[in-house]
Formats: sequence, C-alpha cells, structure tokens
Amino acid sequence: CCGASIGIAQGAGCGKYLAQWMVHGAADINMRDFDPRRFGRWADQDYTRIKSFDDYHHMFVTHLPGQERMAGRPKRRSPLHEKLTAKGAVHMEGAGWERPKWFSPNGQQEEPGFRRNNVFETVAAECKAVRERVGVLDLCSFAKFEVTGRDAPGFLDRFLANRIPRKNGGIALAHHLTGRGRIETEFTVTRLADDHFYLLSSLSAELRDLDFLAHNRRDGEDITIRNVTEDFGALVVAGPRSRDVLQALTKVDLSNAAFRWLTAQEITLAGVELRALRVNYVGELGWELHVPMARLPEVYDAVWAAGEAHGIADFGLYAVNALRLEKAYRGWGAELTNEITMIEADMARFVDFEKPDFTGRAATRISQSKPETRLVYLEVDAKDADPRGGEPLF
Repeated sequence: CCGASIGIAQGAGCGKYLAQWMVHGAADINMRDFDPRRFGRWADQDYTRIKSFDDYHHMFVTHLPGQERMAGRPKRRSPLHEKLTAKGAVHMEGAGWERPKWFSPNGQQEEPGFRRNNVFETVAAECKAVRERVGVLDLCSFAKFEVTGRDAPGFLDRFLANRIPRKNGGIALAHHLTGRGRIETEFTVTRLADDHFYLLSSLSAELRDLDFLAHNRRDGEDITIRNVTEDFGALVVAGPRSRDVLQALTKVDLSNAAFRWLTAQEITLAGVELRALRVNYVGELGWELHVPMARLPEVYDAVWAAGEAHGIADFGLYAVNALRLEKAYRGWGAELTNEITMIEADMARFVDFEKPDFTGRAATRISQSKPETRLVYLEVDAKDADPRGGEPLF
C-alpha cells in the first residue's frame, strides 16, 4: 500500500483488508494478487525497474485477454524453452517463468480480445490431441518442495486437511486451511519414503507456500523443508496412448495393475532416473515425469520420438484450462480461494475429520451444516465469447 502513489491504495478498502491480513493472518476477500510473496529472487532490481515503468505507462490501458507484455522478459526459462519456441510455442509469464500457452503452427500471432479469436481452433486441436491420442506439456514451473525427517508425517497431518498417503508411493491432494476453515493453498503430496515427502503446488505460491510450511513447524520437530522448484523439471504426458508411448522407454511395468492411479514410482525412463507420478490435471490417462532439470531435454526428445507413431502433439496452458474445466477439476486461485471453505467448494471428500487437530477443522465442521455458498460448474452455450472468470451472472 505504501509503494503505490495514487488511487485505490490510498482508499479505506486497502487499509481494511491489510489490517485483517495483519491481525488474523488472512483477509475476508482473496488478496493473493497483492501478496509480495508472489515475487522471488528472480525479481531483481533491473526487472523491478523495467516492470514499474511498464506498469505506469499502461496505467489506464485495459489489459486484453491473451495480451502479452514483454517488459523484463524472459526471466525464468525451462531447458526446453528454445526447443519449444522453435516449434511454435507462444509463452505466457507466471512467477517469472515462461510457460507454453499455445503452439502456433504457422507463425500466426494471437489477436487479443474478449471474444473468441484466431487461436480458438488451434487450441481446440491441442485439446483433441490429448483426448484422442497423446500430448506432452512442459510444466517446469510447478512449485516443488521436499519435506523430510522423523516428524514429517505428523507435521503434514497437522498442516493439511486431508489424510497424507499412508503407503510409500501414495499420492494425495491436500489443502492447508485458514483458522476460519477457508482454503489457503493446495498441494499434491507424494510419499517417497517413510520420512520423505514430495509436495507440488502452484507456481505463483512458491514463496508463499514455503512460508506457510516454515511457520507451521514447531520448535524441536525433526523436519527439513527444501525448495526444489529449480532442481526438477516436469513433463506431462497424457492421453489414451500415453501408456504406449512411455512403455516403449522403460522396463518398468506401466499397466494399471502395476502402476495404479494416484501412485508414484522412481523409475528409469529413456536412461534417466526420474519420479513418475500417475496423476494429471487434464482428466486423461497420463503421468507427470519429474526429471532432474538438466536432463529434461533428453527425456522430452525420447518421449517425442516414441510418440510420433501415436500422433503425439505439444499442448499449452490454454488447452490445460479447457480440459480441466470439462473434467470439473477445481483451480487454486480461481475457484479455490480463501473466500470459501472446502465444503462450499464441494471438496468434502478431501477433508479427513478423523484427524483431531488440523488447522481449520472446527470451522470446516460448522460449514458442513451451514454452508454460505456452493461451487457448481455450468455448461455455457457460447457462440463467440467464453467466460474467463469474475463475470457477473444474470
């Protein structure tokens, strides 16, 4: 608030919600876009200066959907960035990362606006490839943490609303809640060993979630928390032919009986030791491959070569968002915010009330009997414009 010289930051609203945030740890409304922890070490003095000038120049300009502003970019890049750019990848920025948004087959540029534009059919083809064949996505930008130590299981059970995986190799979706039972953040939790957990969360929550983890650790607990975001790259390989593609690259049995949904294994694939998680955000058969960052290009090349016989295609985050909405998968920061509880989000199946003391338990119980709202998904009969979030409904 002090850093903004004019306008809304001097108004009573900002003061109100800043005070709530300071006193209670969270405001009544979602203030995620104002959280200084959205920036990391990558936002150095040069980046800050360039972005500040760019922001001032565009102060009274509507930022159109699909519009990319290149000031200060690129800052954080996957080892695949140049390779994918050469294949037509159009990138968007998130937490400093350059992330594939869609792939231009002939060098066309997106025409930003509020209506369906010239990339609509191109993105539809990416969705179709994932639904009918197999697609590959560079998702290095995941925030990634390792939590280890004798007390790690108890710490995570107290920190998260859902039960953590009981078996090594298990995966669970789990949320950290506010004291009022509202959704603070979301993790995919993989148990690699009795005292070793691998946590994934949103790219924009990297420092925020590291902060939550560190501040909820109790004195004397045998726990080590490491931010390994830039140690591991991640490839999503998804679609009905994904098993065929990956099986050609490993001796490990990838059948459903041997490698079940919501399980993980440390395997060798294309000659590289990596973490394979049978989970994804697009609602199809598929795996996330978490690879030592430097070796990501050779795994991508091997996956692409094995996938050519199956019609493999690159896809980007436009397609991911369309596919996950069709599956009614919730999005942290979009549908899931600190304005609603797990009950109101229709996520009660991810709350373990058998645990006696996770943060927000009592308030979540109250919400069970008195939910104030309910998250639902609608199919909108749109012809040339689609909802993007935040629109009023009449």
